[in-house]
Amino acid sequence: MTRFVSLILGGIDSLIYFFIGPFNVLYIIPLFFRRIEPYFGIELRKIYFFEISGVVLMWIGLIIAVWCSVLMSTNRLSSVIPFFKPKALVTSGPFSQVRHPMMWSLFFVLFGETLMYSSSFTFFWLLVFIRFSVIYIGKFEEPYLHNHFGDAYKKYSIIVPCWLPKCFVANKHTEFSE
Repeated sequence: MTRFVSLILGGIDSLIYFFIGPFNVLYIIPLFFRRIEPYFGIELRKIYFFEISGVVLMWIGLIIAVWCSVLMSTNRLSSVIPFFKPKALVTSGPFSQVRHPMMWSLFFVLFGETLMYSSSFTFFWLLVFIRFSVIYIGKFEEPYLHNHFGDAYKKYSIIVPCWLPKCFVANKHTEFSE
């Protein structure tokens, strides 16, 4: 029974996290900003190229999120839900290029929304969310991962950049192997 209850509670926790986290960040808050923009007299002209580019960026964000989720869920090594303790450090796929690719997926989707809806307030929200993410990850997630994984995470953090993917960082990093 405890295994069953644990699975049920884990599923409920996952749903709660989804509706509090990504659903609010990617849907509720941008929708709110788009609804109030006209009251401030801010209505940008929609440009078809930007709309298409926004859709492409949103799909890229979704693909990165799904890819990361699959890698983290493989053999139940880790979880996309922050309060489940990871059993192993995931260093392949997008995690080999940047330490927080799930955040990049959110950034891609938000920037895609900004372009798709030509929304300056959504762009403002994207900037606020990026700033919040940098602070949160720097003060909470990074120290937690250093404590949880010890030397393995220390080596990983030396080799893989925190925010800018390797392709944008000087070639000072080497391959990670463990």
